[in-house]
Amino acid sequence: MRLFHNRYVWLSINEMWEESAEQIQLNVIVQNWFTTLYVNTQCTGIRRECDPDTRTSSLERCLRRLLESPRLADRARYEAAIRAKSDIDPRYVPGLLKDFADFALSATTNCLDQDRIEADLAALRVAAQTTRDYTNKIVAHREILGEKIDLPWVDLYRALNTVGTVLKRYYKLRHPGSILHNLTPDLPPGWVQPFRSAWCPDGFHPWRPSHVMDSHVHPFQGS
Repeated sequence: MRLFHNRYVWLSINEMWEESAEQIQLNVIVQNWFTTLYVNTQCTGIRRECDPDTRTSSLERCLRRLLESPRLADRARYEAAIRAKSDIDPRYVPGLLKDFADFALSATTNCLDQDRIEADLAALRVAAQTTRDYTNKIVAHREILGEKIDLPWVDLYRALNTVGTVLKRYYKLRHPGSILHNLTPDLPPGWVQPFRSAWCPDGFHPWRPSHVMDSHVHPFQGS
């Protein structure tokens, strides 16, 4: 999931800053830009996954659909999907079939445990409430507020971890026979190369501010 890709990259960059603070002479403009970009992106992503709107494809909406239509993922469908996969070693099929017990009301019933789904939905709503307020009133809108709204890091990561825990739990229900081992991606080591090299060549100068009506062609779009 993109949220955990973002967190991995952010934490890696943040650790670079801490370990080389004296050498790079980090400017507050750069640090604030990275921080704002990360927080706004993560808050928006968390709100997206916890969106109950029926027109969206969010994690919360997927769980809600399981409550509305329990037959979408009953034991028969789950087991049939596993048996239909030709790439699964037959030796592992019996164990994979038993995994439906993680979602069932009991070891012998065919239906999902509705109370467990409700509990996970409640956990999503509670964990995302603080980030939802910050996103709605600070990121998405510029409301006239009588009080300052802060978002502590602990609240952001609590919401993110809750989304990840619920996502990982239901991944194998959505993809029978598959297991999501890690939410954090295993990126190739070469992705940090730009930070090992000099970004700013000799003679480089930042873009000059221009009049808002001046024509402008982005360098990646050609001339």
